[in-house]
Amino acid sequence: MTASGNTPTGIQLAPGTLLVDRYKITKRIGGGGMGSVYLAEDQNLANRPVAVKEMVEMFADDGARTKAIEDFKRESELLARLDHPSIPTIYQYFFDTERGRYYLVMKYIDGGDLAARQRVMGGKVDEATVTKWAIDTCDVLDYIHSQSPPIIYRDLKPANLMIDARTNRVMLVDFGIARFVAPTQKGVTAIGTMGYAPPELFAGNVQPQSDIYSLGATMFHLLTGVDPQDNPLLIFDFAKNPKPRQINPAISVEMEELICISVEHKPENRFPTARAFGQELQSHLRQLQEGKIGGGAVPVNLYETAQSFGPVNLCVNCVRELAADDVFCAYCGTRQPSKRTTAKLIVMGTSEMNAQFALNLEGESLIGRMDPNRGIRPEVDLSKYDPSARVSRRHARILAQGTQFFIEDLGSANGTVVNGSLKLPQGKPHMLVSGDELKLGETTLKFVVS
Repeated sequence: MTASGNTPTGIQLAPGTLLVDRYKITKRIGGGGMGSVYLAEDQNLANRPVAVKEMVEMFADDGARTKAIEDFKRESELLARLDHPSIPTIYQYFFDTERGRYYLVMKYIDGGDLAARQRVMGGKVDEATVTKWAIDTCDVLDYIHSQSPPIIYRDLKPANLMIDARTNRVMLVDFGIARFVAPTQKGVTAIGTMGYAPPELFAGNVQPQSDIYSLGATMFHLLTGVDPQDNPLLIFDFAKNPKPRQINPAISVEMEELICISVEHKPENRFPTARAFGQELQSHLRQLQEGKIGGGAVPVNLYETAQSFGPVNLCVNCVRELAADDVFCAYCGTRQPSKRTTAKLIVMGTSEMNAQFALNLEGESLIGRMDPNRGIRPEVDLSKYDPSARVSRRHARILAQGTQFFIEDLGSANGTVVNGSLKLPQGKPHMLVSGDELKLGETTLKFVVS
């Protein structure tokens, strides 16, 4: 292991520092008193960008040191066992004996957090965008709450939710205080952010509805511009404090009701699960798209709406707006991620080397079975990979919109399932992430972007 420009006692790693002969530090991108988060290049994998989270050993006593190390190891082990498109992939965890520090190497999320997005948007975020972000968040909360035992995130807030510039998806980051919690467990240590943390958290009675409260507080902040931390104990006592629409009249009555339910004082009065909350939000987004609520219609199709959600034209470092074709940021000089060049579906469970289909990068690609007599000629013809004829003639389609891809079930007889659990309703586009597995009837495909 070698290093350049850094000493074992230094607080921050200097650019050019090489960790375990592999990760070359580019710059510091975040962190606090316990350590830093760095952007680095993985020299073993074509200088792929990675995030390196560091814990510096600076503790008042052995007890504090032991707890911090245990927390750091727990985060590493927790992330290593989770597999969800909204949770950063962990690549490596190691202890650097030369520096006396622990390091966690994970996927680099090349997009700003929601707090930065809020600042760029002038302090308030429009309702359709917040709804889409909240749907993504409910999806990942449902995943971690469904673990056995459940994982409660406990510190949900705009700064811990990021947007992946490649996928336009909300990412849940910083699992440092998340806990595995048995359904009957009491007395869990109260850690969270005042204003976003629900009352029961400070009584040691954490539960899945605690994360629902924090998501509601986050949505309140994004929509109104009022930070719950400024009045953490009373802000959601709406008998004494203004409701969302009193602060921002542009918020719909329906959205105000969703927020008020999510931040109810008693957990049993909130949405029962993140999935239930997410379903309500999906219904709300559809009504927004159709112009049935709010100040007017927004684009009818989710893949059209997504253009207003994404950071495609925001700098991945300073989050300032860029022209669509800018390679480097005019403000901070950061090189922007390259645009996607290929997208394909690969048929799983076959040894055929050519069992894959290139997707249109503009417009749509129909998935189904060929029927020349009816004029059906799908770009993704699964006839030879569907001996039981479980795939419909016009089963589903992939929609390309800018750098995003969506799958939409077209009313198939046997359904379209994403990643083994999410069955798509007819006519509702679902955003895809590279690596997603799609099951159409009995045929499984992997979606890959490069």
